[in-house]
Amino acid sequence: MSECNTIQAYLDAVAEQIRWKRAKPVVLAELEQHLEDQRDTFASEGCANAEQLAVEEMGDPVSVGTELDRIHRPKPQWGLLTLTVLLALAGAVLRVVLTADWSVYGENFYLRRTVLAFVLGCGALLLGYFLNYVQLGRWGRALYFVGLVVGIWALTRSPGISGRSYYTSYVTLCYPVVYVFWLNTWRRKGWMGLTAALLGGIPLGMICMFGPHMFSLVMLFVVGTVSALLAAWNDWFGMGRQKSVGAVLLWKLAVAGVTAGSVFLSGDGFRRLAVVLHPERDPMGSGYQASMIRQALETAQWVGAGEWSIAISGRPYETTVPGCDGSALLTTLIYKLGWLPFLAVVLVFGVLVVWMLSRCLRQKSQLGKMVVLAVFLTLSGQAVCSVAWNLGFTLYSSEFPLLIGNLSSVVNMGLIGLALSVFRGENIAQNPIYNELPHLLRYRVRIILGKCE
Repeated sequence: MSECNTIQAYLDAVAEQIRWKRAKPVVLAELEQHLEDQRDTFASEGCANAEQLAVEEMGDPVSVGTELDRIHRPKPQWGLLTLTVLLALAGAVLRVVLTADWSVYGENFYLRRTVLAFVLGCGALLLGYFLNYVQLGRWGRALYFVGLVVGIWALTRSPGISGRSYYTSYVTLCYPVVYVFWLNTWRRKGWMGLTAALLGGIPLGMICMFGPHMFSLVMLFVVGTVSALLAAWNDWFGMGRQKSVGAVLLWKLAVAGVTAGSVFLSGDGFRRLAVVLHPERDPMGSGYQASMIRQALETAQWVGAGEWSIAISGRPYETTVPGCDGSALLTTLIYKLGWLPFLAVVLVFGVLVVWMLSRCLRQKSQLGKMVVLAVFLTLSGQAVCSVAWNLGFTLYSSEFPLLIGNLSSVVNMGLIGLALSVFRGENIAQNPIYNELPHLLRYRVRIILGKCE
């Protein structure tokens, strides 16, 4: 047995055996607590050399450290990583194949742009995968203010397309996760922390509104509500579960009421909903795109190209529907390749998000669970809105994750990588060392009362 007569020397010897830097502080903190408890027990029994006895009882530090190193290793997420990359690759191929003859910038324009986005997306996936979400949680306020600054920059500097700030839509996709980290920084701060946590959603929501990107605003509200309720239920703010949950519910209901009232009292909400359900009432106005999508889908086949087309100004770019290379790319997929390919890619994406959700529900780390849940809701919300849009229900425009859009694919792959970093660290969150080394940590291997003076 190594000569370690103090707790700190013992911990140093154990630390030398643990190779995963992310696991070291967690393991050593629990081990130190156990050693101190044993030392105090020996001291209460009248042992003069209580600290040395506690160290000796634990056993050889090299053996203990080696065992802890074996248990605390990163948990590779090869399955989810592979599925994400394959979906992104399928999306890249579909974007190139379906839009190959439409570019007015040259035949290789879409190819170059899509390949670059795929490479950057894989880089974002790996970056998120190797990030330490626990450390990000400690930097939650800094991340929040960085998100605000980047959002304001995007509002003022990015080009406007169809009356919307282009880059803001991609920045605001990250806001649900940013808000989760913001919540985490107000733990144990009482009413002040709860108030700051809830009010923190207002600046983020204003950037979404000024975009304007209503989908991002809706997702921020949904994820923010779910996350705040979970935080309150787990008593993050230290005021008791009932008070915290009640305060969050009152605040969210008030915000929802004010927002819905302002939208529908102006009449815009009712008009928009009416056009979504019955685009034929305004086929040349706000219902134009939905009408064109529905006409294209009427002749779509289960497999193979449909028979409907319309040419405007003789340009091949406009032979399907508006946005056929963007938000309506899934309509193009259905029209050109058929319903079965469309259902196949949607099903594979469904497998990805359901897999993520099942893993999320088994998480022991509260912060990790909320991060994955925020990513899951953001991806699922995009997918649902995109599918609805491409079936002719054009309420909110959104790009289907990994299949539509280049920049959005990069952002979504980064978000997926962050969720996988939570799964990668499961061995830390799910396996406290009290459960891993019962022969060393749960009870004394031997009682050394004979050494007590």
